[in-house]
Amino acid sequence: MLLSELLTRMTCGDLEGEELDDAVTAITNAPANADEEWVTSDAHAYALEIIDQLGGYIASSDKIDELHEQIQDMFDDFPDFPYELVEDRERGVLPYYEWLDGELAQRAVEEGGYDLIWIEGSGTDNMDALIVYRRDTADIIQAAALMGVTIERPLTYFRGVQAQIDAQKPG
Repeated sequence: MLLSELLTRMTCGDLEGEELDDAVTAITNAPANADEEWVTSDAHAYALEIIDQLGGYIASSDKIDELHEQIQDMFDDFPDFPYELVEDRERGVLPYYEWLDGELAQRAVEEGGYDLIWIEGSGTDNMDALIVYRRDTADIIQAAALMGVTIERPLTYFRGVQAQIDAQKPG
């Protein structure tokens, strides 16, 4: 998949024309232009530049309820953060991501629903998340991996964390 197609899919087709061309150029040149000494690899430079170039499409926060507010702002009508779902410390934030997955799947149904992905590598504690068409999720993750950039579904990640926790429980 070409970088232009990856960015198009990461923005649900919204990024196009000269803006898309400029983003492709900036990301392609990111390793050569990385002037921060804490940028540790080409993949890290790519991830940082993707986050920078797609900033207007990204919900970013280190707090889940603030991340949710940004996601909520992307839609005309979206439920408030369900605080009751994260009160159970034993299951952490997994119930929220399960609930959010259901909410996103109900939107853009003609496109197969939406999905939430996040980009790793910003060097901060922030979750840098994008809403994408569900049908494109696997291709986005795979294409980014070819660049060395880790993109994943938070739901999948937290299900894995919960499975590890459950496996360590006595009984």
